[in-house]
Amino acid sequence: MQTDLWLSDPEAAYSQWQRAEATGADRRAFADQSIVQHCSMFSRFNDYLSARRHSVVSFGSDQIQGFFDELEHDCQPGTTTRLRYLKLVDRFARHLVAISLRTENPAAEMLAREHWPEDEPTPVYLSEEDDKRLQAVCGSASCESVKELRNTAIVALFLGSGITAAELSMLRVQDLDFDGDRPSVMVEKHGPRLARRVPVDGFALDTLREYHEVRVEMTCPTEWLFVATSGGKPMKPDTLLKCVRAALQRSGLSAADESPRLLRNTFGRRHIVAGKTNEQVSNLLGLSSHRTVTRLRQTLESAASIEG
Repeated sequence: MQTDLWLSDPEAAYSQWQRAEATGADRRAFADQSIVQHCSMFSRFNDYLSARRHSVVSFGSDQIQGFFDELEHDCQPGTTTRLRYLKLVDRFARHLVAISLRTENPAAEMLAREHWPEDEPTPVYLSEEDDKRLQAVCGSASCESVKELRNTAIVALFLGSGITAAELSMLRVQDLDFDGDRPSVMVEKHGPRLARRVPVDGFALDTLREYHEVRVEMTCPTEWLFVATSGGKPMKPDTLLKCVRAALQRSGLSAADESPRLLRNTFGRRHIVAGKTNEQVSNLLGLSSHRTVTRLRQTLESAASIEG
């Protein structure tokens, strides 16, 4: 990768680095879902720097702390959001030092003073009120272009089915089924996620049906449900997270993690509130264990104890 891309388009440079070079603590490449989340987090940090006339090569510890002070408004107590952001900043700052774009890493000393909480981190999700606000945006199919309709349908499907970014990017036109009483999406096995057919929540159906009709009539050499170009290329993870961020902005919402994971957790929590068991929600999410759903259910119990 050319180093000047970090200066001209930091988000593109970060995305390329994540896919080509970056590794986790175990020296293994990051999974697609992790890359999507990392890119979303980096984008938010980069936006903060840009708004204050700083860049990835000029920020210092004061800017990191200022970002954390602002982030506290969107973080729930007991989460690991601050530490996850600090590890992300430390990782890419070390890379910039290695390629001589920076002379120091201001996150290193801050990270040395941090530690992971002993309890399980609280998953990020939208509150029931905010969930309904985003549903209203997703359910409004009055889009001015096919691209806008596609982007709205993407967010509607994330929020209405709980599928992952990697799963959505691999969907084919025929996987979205409107026949029968309950429209659904067929999700093939991907990595550790189980194959499953997921009924789509009602608020998303009008937008998805309108997009599906447009997509069926589209002249395209591939069968991907969501395509990035007229040549039929599938959607890139970066584009998917930008769709989520744009929809949140239209809804007047913000969150510590503005990625498809936020909507997946919100979908799971919504179905827990509706009375489904841990096993039922885990099956909807394609999970072989109940660990994630148990953590989501604990957020309901915590909220109830605070109100009580």
